[in-house]
Amino acid sequence: MHGLGFAGAGQRSAALTQGLEQPATYFEGNPPPPNGVFGWRLAQEAGRLGLHPQALVMDVLQRLARKMYLDGLVAGPETFNPEVPAGYTYLGQLIAHDLTFTDLGTLSRSANAGPLWASPSLDLDCLYRGGPFRSPMLYQQRTGGPDALRMKLRVGYTGGRTWDKEAPEVPGDPATAKAPQPCDFAMIACVDAATNATDLWPLPPDAPEVPRQCPVEPLIGDIRNDNNLVLSQITVLFHRFHNRIVDAILASPHRPSDYEVFEIARALVIASYRSVVRHDYLGHVLDPEVWRSYAERESLQDLGGFGRRLAADRDTPLPAEFIMAAFRFGHAMVRPSYTLNRALALTETGLKGLMTFRRGMLVGDGGIPGSPIPNDWILEWDLFFPEKPGADENQAHLIGPWVTSQFYTMSAMVHDDMRRMVGGDPLYDGCYGGLPFRDLARAYLSSLPNGQHLADRLGVPKLMREELLGDGHGGLAGMNARSQRNPLAEGPDGMIEALAEDTPLFYYILREAEVRHQGRRLGPLGSALVAQVILAASLAESTTVEPGVIRRWSRVLFKGGAVPDSMRDIIGFVESPPPPAASSRPITQASV
Repeated sequence: MHGLGFAGAGQRSAALTQGLEQPATYFEGNPPPPNGVFGWRLAQEAGRLGLHPQALVMDVLQRLARKMYLDGLVAGPETFNPEVPAGYTYLGQLIAHDLTFTDLGTLSRSANAGPLWASPSLDLDCLYRGGPFRSPMLYQQRTGGPDALRMKLRVGYTGGRTWDKEAPEVPGDPATAKAPQPCDFAMIACVDAATNATDLWPLPPDAPEVPRQCPVEPLIGDIRNDNNLVLSQITVLFHRFHNRIVDAILASPHRPSDYEVFEIARALVIASYRSVVRHDYLGHVLDPEVWRSYAERESLQDLGGFGRRLAADRDTPLPAEFIMAAFRFGHAMVRPSYTLNRALALTETGLKGLMTFRRGMLVGDGGIPGSPIPNDWILEWDLFFPEKPGADENQAHLIGPWVTSQFYTMSAMVHDDMRRMVGGDPLYDGCYGGLPFRDLARAYLSSLPNGQHLADRLGVPKLMREELLGDGHGGLAGMNARSQRNPLAEGPDGMIEALAEDTPLFYYILREAEVRHQGRRLGPLGSALVAQVILAASLAESTTVEPGVIRRWSRVLFKGGAVPDSMRDIIGFVESPPPPAASSRPITQASV
């Protein structure tokens, strides 16, 4: 028998994890029975070995996290998903931020916080934050003065071209433009020349310009949407989408009042976003049969238990199984590097660069933290949301029980969170596992059900023991790279068999995708969990604008007379010339 790497973990502070031990709500509404909660089999093994149950579980999860990292080291075209372009990885991240008010990375956050912790509605409040009356700093000032009602979300200019400045510009391609482009977040300067705030950063003594070359912060509704370059650019795209709709409404001969212009524009953006999520995003990631069975359900009552609970109480918290397991499948879809645009087609940008792009590292040592991105880093949307599959697009990584190596190694924040969660025990210092360990440990400390129990309860085909173990290549017992040693096999005896009987929900969902669809889509259980919650959130009330008003303006503004239902449609609308305001049908103003 081998020793534990997680010695002393059982001594954690009960006060620090009290909120994590009972999730806000379960998918079925009631907690699972004792043998349905992940960890019951490992607790039996701990008794046999004379170990503290939690210490053993944490050690096994640490080993499982390392296995996911090692399995993710296998790289090459065969690990990419030909059916899912990479943009959908980060569209999923925007959806997650829309549904949750706080960073799920903070492990010490109480899961009992209920509706203050998670929003059960796809309403893009992470962009709008209540609108211009509630959050005026997020909205552009108008020429009518400070009292004029603000309608547009702020957009900022990029920093201009930094690569080959003599290269010709390509019409319509902002990445090749020499001048700054309106393709970034608006920024606020935090230096004494630009503000009287007390939290000032020192200005570099040789900085020739203020505020262009000084530390700044983005003026956005949710700072998490500036977490990485791709998510940041998608969020900017939705800012521009809102503003284009405002311009189109203002150009209409039947212009509503200023207040109605904003509310109608927001309602159209939300309706478009919901349509994209339902048809485009879910259509790419769900099991086809599950997606077809849910796609046309138009009422909360038709969506099952969570939908019915949400219909009865609009503040019903999101199920913990969704937040802490099912909707974390996007971590497996992240690639180690991406081609941002064809101007830089010969250079792939690594994940570390995408996640540190606001830290002054894009243009060498002279970069200023918080600087606008250079034009070179403007995304070319065809590479992330292509009109047709092509050889040069960025494909998402296949979905399976693995993560890119950066998610395992960039773990300083994760380590600090885990130390707080176990009461600052110095013996924890020997434990290491990065993002996958955080996901697994957080779910365990929240008493989530295992995959087997939830599959039985939802009536979906369950993975067999042999499918979980694998055939020597992948699975719990094997390794994707046969030259690698399985960390689980180096732990206490019997742990692999215990995990095959009592599998963490997060790992189960990823393995199910690999077994059922070769990693191209989620399997039946993962799809059912994601479909029920996201479709319910897409049906929850989001606006006071009457549906008839949305339909009438959709006929005026959008091709086909309906809101966009794909990211390509939104991109096309943003990048096209303003649509003609020539609709012979009068647009009646309505109370909103």
